[in-house]
Amino acid sequence: MKKILGILIISLSATAGLAHADVMSLSPAGSLFSGPYVGFKVGANVSSASGEVNKPSHTTVFPGLTAGYGFDIGSVMLGAEAFADFHHGSATYKDGGIDAKLGLPLAAPFGQIMPYARVGFTVDWPSTRPHWGLGVEYAATKHLGVSAEWTGDHTNAQHSSWNNNSFTVGMHYYFR
Repeated sequence: MKKILGILIISLSATAGLAHADVMSLSPAGSLFSGPYVGFKVGANVSSASGEVNKPSHTTVFPGLTAGYGFDIGSVMLGAEAFADFHHGSATYKDGGIDAKLGLPLAAPFGQIMPYARVGFTVDWPSTRPHWGLGVEYAATKHLGVSAEWTGDHTNAQHSSWNNNSFTVGMHYYFR
């Protein structure tokens, strides 16, 4: 838990610093997905471990937290997001990390929708490992976004092969 809290504090500090950065190519108006945000999510984690540690595939329902910052650069959104997933029954227990996020905000006729991809790192037990995912977010209001997402990670550690796949829905509050 201390590792996850440390990652969130470092990530929030980094995103706050980015908020004050002078980025020349930012769009003046900004999309509904740019700026700082915090959120929560709930989902299902499908995990397994095979090898020296053997945990058959199983599903755990879990809550999670997110915090991030997005920049509009031309017609894309580039951002960073810290996350903490509290799936205690997972083969890897609780996870947290930080991802780079690349989105494509779409306007009419689709409404305010942003499909996105993410890539970064998950830390905690059994090891630090690559993390990736795909999702879509809908800007329900100026301040509120609703998202659906799949993320995954894999590692070979402690003479075992570990797999995680998480399917979540969540809400983000944008500070404007």
